[in-house]
Amino acid sequence: MVAEERNFTRAAQRLHISQPPLTRQIRQLESELGVTLFLRHRTGVELTPEGRALLDKARTVSTAVADFENWARLVKAPRTKGVAVGVSWGLWEAVNRIRAHHSRRFPDVSITAHDICQEPNGPFHQQPIDVVVQRPPVDTAFVSERLFEERFVAIIGDTHPLASRSAVTLAELVHEPLLLFDRRLGPGVYDKTLALCEAASVKPLVVEGQPLPYTQQAMMLVASRQGFYLGIASQFTQTHRASGVAVVPLHEPGASLDIRIAWRRNESSRQIREFVRSARDVFPPERVATTGRPPRQGIRREPRPTSDPPCDR
Repeated sequence: MVAEERNFTRAAQRLHISQPPLTRQIRQLESELGVTLFLRHRTGVELTPEGRALLDKARTVSTAVADFENWARLVKAPRTKGVAVGVSWGLWEAVNRIRAHHSRRFPDVSITAHDICQEPNGPFHQQPIDVVVQRPPVDTAFVSERLFEERFVAIIGDTHPLASRSAVTLAELVHEPLLLFDRRLGPGVYDKTLALCEAASVKPLVVEGQPLPYTQQAMMLVASRQGFYLGIASQFTQTHRASGVAVVPLHEPGASLDIRIAWRRNESSRQIREFVRSARDVFPPERVATTGRPPRQGIRREPRPTSDPPCDR
């Protein structure tokens, strides 16, 4: 301050102290350093060559001290970390139930949602996601628990002869083209679709590379009777229902998929553990089988999960 003002009186005014104490502090500093910092004259002061050489160092030290003090305040201050939730397609209703319950338990915790797609090195690797609600498979780097079950449905045009049925079998659809999307976008649904066909000894005409079954492109294909999809549905899942489309339950053994909540193995964050607890409150685990090793501190340990990337639309 003295170097900027080149005057002890003006510098003292900016520092909100009187001039004599400031003068004494400068003299004491010069004595400790063994260096004359200022040349005094009648109209003010000016830096000596030694004073100019030390000024930049003094500013660097001052900035470092200020940064240290700010960091110390941040460390001392209580901080609440939010929870970032990855959500597979159609599962908002389930996630929102967990969110509402968790917000009642921890009203100050922010919860953000991220749409996720099923691709290699998926949401946990590419996005700031802490926990995900998804369909299988689950990456081996993560653990998971079953929340509830989705059932497979046939998505057919509403003018199809089977559209009014209460259920339909794959054998009844064998002469219809089966529309399939890229496996990377949903390997769990894709693989299960083919497994159901094999189990039923049905070999439909498979048309690969189609749009995802909930898109407008897919609805156009179905409504215009160019084929059918196998989709999934539950009371917590957004349905495929739309004008021109009928959604009929699929009557085949094992025509279901688990919806799971997954998080990083050895997760130590209390926020994440508590979010998993909130999910268990909404979907009690005693009613369902579970897989994976949950977070520590009293959450049950269970078998190892399956092994593919943890994101699925």
